[in-house]
Amino acid sequence: MMPNRDQYYPYSQNKSISIKHRRSKHEQDGRDFPCNCGKSFLSQAALNSHIRNKHPELLMGQERRGRGRPRKYPKDENFFETAKYEGFFLMPKRMCENGVKINIKKIVENVFEFIYKGKYKDKLFSKPEKYEDNFILNNLVKNEQLPKKLKNEKCCDEIFYEYLLSFKDKTNEKYFTLLLEFVLLFRECYDVSKNKTKNEENKKQVTNKLSAEELPDLCNEFYGEFLDENDFFGIENQEDRNEIVDIIQHFCLWLYKSDFTKSKLTLAG
Repeated sequence: MMPNRDQYYPYSQNKSISIKHRRSKHEQDGRDFPCNCGKSFLSQAALNSHIRNKHPELLMGQERRGRGRPRKYPKDENFFETAKYEGFFLMPKRMCENGVKINIKKIVENVFEFIYKGKYKDKLFSKPEKYEDNFILNNLVKNEQLPKKLKNEKCCDEIFYEYLLSFKDKTNEKYFTLLLEFVLLFRECYDVSKNKTKNEENKKQVTNKLSAEELPDLCNEFYGEFLDENDFFGIENQEDRNEIVDIIQHFCLWLYKSDFTKSKLTLAG
């Protein structure tokens, strides 16, 4: 079962390709069919083959193909949303541990050092000196309840913080650490992306102003460029890197279900 690539992966475009020579696997020109693991391919067929061989978990629930030409990816939105949203924190590695309270301050301090003081800090937009300078981290430690606003009045920073608050009691310390790393890096990616073409003196933070409507469109750039080109900012565990894909799906579904965006993840018909 596959998400609709044009909506879930906004960067996937079916472009005609003329191949006149045998390409090296390192050549990127013309590879317009990307997978969310970071690799790109010259055709949809090559991408489909890669998914079957390397990401069989994405085909869960897909009907077996017989004779004739059945739909390749049957539409079953309920299955997709149950697997990627309702049942997200029911997986053992994501479940909270009974009787174990998450030490938010310890997590915040560790993640702050890992992201903002690590060797990739120059690749980020913001340069906080301490975690108190970061809106999300500071409010997490204080367990602040933000002022009530209409959904269309909330900025990205407030929405990121609300996402973390919604699930911090549903998971364990290790997984919440990964959630927090994702949120902070996704936030930095948005600010970096929106300031790419600006002069240094005109660069401004946008996550404290803009709504979350455009966040789902950032998925490709975030995973395929921002993370991959910077060695995932030190996230060396391949399992954690793969898990970020599921977190992206969960976050985008949460945005839609919470009415913060009109972009919904759907399945191909």
